[in-house]
Amino acid sequence: MSENKLEIKHAQGLGAINDAALTIRKRVFIEEQGVPTTIEIDNLDHQTDHYVGFLSHTPVTTARVAINEATKNWHIQRVATLRDARGKGYAATLLKQIIADAQQAQVQTLDLGAQVTAIGFYEKLGFIAEGPVFKDANIDHRHMILTL
Repeated sequence: MSENKLEIKHAQGLGAINDAALTIRKRVFIEEQGVPTTIEIDNLDHQTDHYVGFLSHTPVTTARVAINEATKNWHIQRVATLRDARGKGYAATLLKQIIADAQQAQVQTLDLGAQVTAIGFYEKLGFIAEGPVFKDANIDHRHMILTL
């Protein structure tokens, strides 16, 4: 594997992939953005799918997906990339994998709560912002949706 090739792995619930995801989330959300640990680490980690992008076996980007089979919707959460890996397209690559997996699973919609500063990033992937700005962990967000 080349140094710059992102290897994406995913798994449901707790385990090594979730541990890698939590390492990234703690650095980005808790240390950088000041999100309280009690908000960031919740009881959904054991029942969601965790996607992690690795560079040379080092986790650099992550997202969590809550799957609702009844509504054919996947809710993307906790998208984060380590500071040194930002701006290189790794999160976009990870999200494109989630989109492809959702299409293969015949999911109808993907949605997420985007930090307002990241709306443009998600728009480039086809997501559309809707509704008013809301606070999550005291950070401005907007709901975004992608119809597949």
